[in-house]
Amino acid sequence: MKIGYMYKMHAYPPKGGNHVHALELVQGFLKDGHEVFVHEDPSMPGVRNFSGSSESDLKAFVESIDVLYIRIDARYLGEWPEVAKCMTLAGSRPVVWEINAPANETLAFSWLGGRRVHLKESWIQYLRRWLHAFRKKPGISKEERLRKQLAKRVDAAIGVSTALKKYATALGIRDAIVLPNGGPRISQNEIDQRRAKRLSSQFTVFYSGSAIYPWQGLDFLASAIRLAETEAPDIKFLLAVNQYADTLPSGPNVEIVQGLNREEILDAICISDACVALHPEYFWSPYLFHGSPMKLFEYMACGAAVVTSDRGQMAELIKHGKNGLLCSDSAEDILAQLMRLKNDPVLARELGDSGRELILNGRSWHDNVTQTTDLFNRLERNREC
Repeated sequence: MKIGYMYKMHAYPPKGGNHVHALELVQGFLKDGHEVFVHEDPSMPGVRNFSGSSESDLKAFVESIDVLYIRIDARYLGEWPEVAKCMTLAGSRPVVWEINAPANETLAFSWLGGRRVHLKESWIQYLRRWLHAFRKKPGISKEERLRKQLAKRVDAAIGVSTALKKYATALGIRDAIVLPNGGPRISQNEIDQRRAKRLSSQFTVFYSGSAIYPWQGLDFLASAIRLAETEAPDIKFLLAVNQYADTLPSGPNVEIVQGLNREEILDAICISDACVALHPEYFWSPYLFHGSPMKLFEYMACGAAVVTSDRGQMAELIKHGKNGLLCSDSAEDILAQLMRLKNDPVLARELGDSGRELILNGRSWHDNVTQTTDLFNRLERNREC
């Protein structure tokens, strides 16, 4: 099959979860024997890249493919006119949207940015965030109208969470499936080799994510770290971030590393005793928290015990006490779950093993690729009938 994939970024080498998602899918498609054609990404290995936005440029791209696959996230399609043009040029070819966010995800900066769970917000700060959201809303409404209009031409959608399947339905896309992010298939031998790099026996908690994006839940963890200074001073917190920020926690129990590549991230997961994926509620959205935290899948792929927020996809995937631990947003509860793992290493090992089994039995990137191409094939068969 000849797959046309539009995602509007240079995805290699990967610098974030969106890059990893595109890279894993493309390389998986190629490994399974498909041809992949992309638009404006000369960085991606193994594909044929088409550049240019003229009618002839886009026509050459579309006429080379059997199915058109488009990443939809918080970036506005109104600022990406090539999508609408390619959908029109697609003719009878199946068009599939990979939905990663509604347009209102941009309000995360308004409602979460600058807030700190341990500090009382001034009315001036609240007013600034309210004004930021007020200015964003007209653009969001315009973008959602455009998405509904374009969705009439969409044959099927893949939502990375149950919430985003509901969003796809609200856009008018009847054929929608849920397909979360995946994790790498890592052998036990590789995990053991990475674990052998560990230099300290101190109980270590690992966090991977951004220090500036408010939906990464770092302020939740920072509150737990402050509490741990007195309640559990022997716990070490290892934080891997892409950039430093004044909001990063500090102290004798904190180590911060910056700019690790993907292999180094996997090493850090494997040498840690517990890994955290904490995410706030998207209270302004009718779909609430809609994400599919890639770090959660990578943690489990490495056999690490996870502590994650009791909401959204995390609560769907994690069965508390079976393949991970769920927590509220409070520092006390987050630390209590970490202490549970520290005090019961047998449980921590069992949870890590169960999480890894989840990845190996249906939640790997390989499974993601297979289910995506199964959908493409079904649409192609329907088209031929």
